[in-house]
Amino acid sequence: MAAAQTTPAPFASARDPWRVKLSEGEGPRVVAEFSDYAGMLDALRRRVNELQLNGERFDEYVGLPRGYLSKLVGANPVRRLGMTSFAPVVAGLGLRVLFVEDEAATQRLKNRVRPRNSSYVRTDATYVTLSRKFMQKIGRKGARARADNSTPAQRRKWARLAIKTRFDNSTTRQRSAWARHAVRARWAKE
Repeated sequence: MAAAQTTPAPFASARDPWRVKLSEGEGPRVVAEFSDYAGMLDALRRRVNELQLNGERFDEYVGLPRGYLSKLVGANPVRRLGMTSFAPVVAGLGLRVLFVEDEAATQRLKNRVRPRNSSYVRTDATYVTLSRKFMQKIGRKGARARADNSTPAQRRKWARLAIKTRFDNSTTRQRSAWARHAVRARWAKE
């Protein structure tokens, strides 16, 4: 007895692998139709029930934390389907999302909202180069503003921290030079 051979669906093009050539009158099965988040959750719940899925095994299959599916689509969802969990859940349930234009709603939108002025639309990305001189200038302004809005106790604390950091990052030779300089300064005062 020969094993049944499965062949992948014939794709329309390599650029669009989701477009499958269908014979006339045949179409993909529509699992649900919704237009809001609650409707989407209801559709996902129905799909989970249809496939008779164990939530923890499904979580392991798609790479989500254990028990996460029930937090997303349970009777009282604790979590929301977001950017991270959307793709694994939808793909794991064997679904694809397809946006279909609602012609009546599009016409209402076009009648109520004026089109944008295309002369204000940027077609290319805008790049701003910030020079070293500019960064130094705004750094000085920021430092001055910080000092002006601080108390003398805060300034003493920052100065101590700066000295400690400078000392911790210095070499033994630098420390010796600082000590010699301090001793000479004391002698000069006497």
